[in-house]
Amino acid sequence: MIKNIGYCSLLTLIVICCTPAKQNKKNILGEWLFAKIKIESTHAEPPVPFMQDPHNIIFYADGKYINKSGFFKIPDNDDRWENKTLYLGEQAKYKIFKDSLSLLNPVTNTYEASKVVKLTPDTLILKSKDKSLFTYIRHISKQYKNTNIDKIVVSKLPCYGTCPVNSTVISNKGELLFYGQQFNTKEGFFQAHISKQITEDIFKGLSTVNIEGLEKYYSESATDMASTTITFISNGKIVKTIYDYGSRSPFELRRLIRNISYLYQHADLKKLIIQDPILTATLQSDTKQVGLINNSESFYLFSELLNASSISNSAEKLPFTGSYQLDLPENTDYKKIDLYKRVIYTDGRIFKIQLRDKTFKTLDLGYNFFETNNLTEPRNYPKGVSTPDPLAIFSK
Repeated sequence: MIKNIGYCSLLTLIVICCTPAKQNKKNILGEWLFAKIKIESTHAEPPVPFMQDPHNIIFYADGKYINKSGFFKIPDNDDRWENKTLYLGEQAKYKIFKDSLSLLNPVTNTYEASKVVKLTPDTLILKSKDKSLFTYIRHISKQYKNTNIDKIVVSKLPCYGTCPVNSTVISNKGELLFYGQQFNTKEGFFQAHISKQITEDIFKGLSTVNIEGLEKYYSESATDMASTTITFISNGKIVKTIYDYGSRSPFELRRLIRNISYLYQHADLKKLIIQDPILTATLQSDTKQVGLINNSESFYLFSELLNASSISNSAEKLPFTGSYQLDLPENTDYKKIDLYKRVIYTDGRIFKIQLRDKTFKTLDLGYNFFETNNLTEPRNYPKGVSTPDPLAIFSK
């Protein structure tokens, strides 16, 4: 009898000890939003390219977690660090045991442990080694039902400094086209096929972005900051393009932009030999104009022209005229930059393009890009007066 009582007491003790640990493993699952911090030391976190991003964490039952701010490996003591920054993604492993939560840091490849001070279904408080307290609250990201998107184009524009300048097209089939212009770990034109899992993650992530509700322009009242444009495409048609100066757009959109613009760093890239890419911004006829004022729209047209059919040159007059800029040699005298411009004639489907040697090639896109995307509008400039030339943003 005494032996049975002792056994029951031991069993009860085990159950009591295990229950909080099991409950912690259950309560930790889901998304958490960082709420506040009580700092007990002067230790400062290293800067990352997306300082305004909220610190959201999602824990999964398979021992993996998502840090929605992402992980960046930034070289030490390098004034031009952004062109060497490695993006390590958002996902890593975690372990929870009793009152300890350990998160794998992909940058150092080590687990960083914190004490679980409080863990309920709606509150998580962690104490770090320096005794700082981090409070998180339960968060459920809002879900949106968007138009079916099959391609996304992201273009990152220059800033006053070494911000990466690049353009990316990703399709829902995993087809990637990347153009690294400046301050990237890869420069030039590349194509790749992205894994099914990563592609699904990108396009499923659209459910947290309210595409229809997004403004067309977001801007910060400061100078010299980077700009980004993103274009959503459905069934070959531009659904919406958003311009973001200074990272003022909603977080989930900025997160999508980040994850797409760094895809090239983890892809099996195949180099494309492309001289003088046809990147044009404005085309005009006597009465109408087409303004591809957003780089992502221009890059989308360029990506479509890569797959256009070559046809024999025709004497038929094409109503729209534009220009593009040849690759510039080093130490270019910008007083002579007009020598590196070439003309384009088009009706939106047929593109007659002047080459470096001033001969022409003609491409048939197979459909009218301008009409499909409703890009034509009445011309705002008198005949004979040129529109502002934005081609310099594409020069190397």
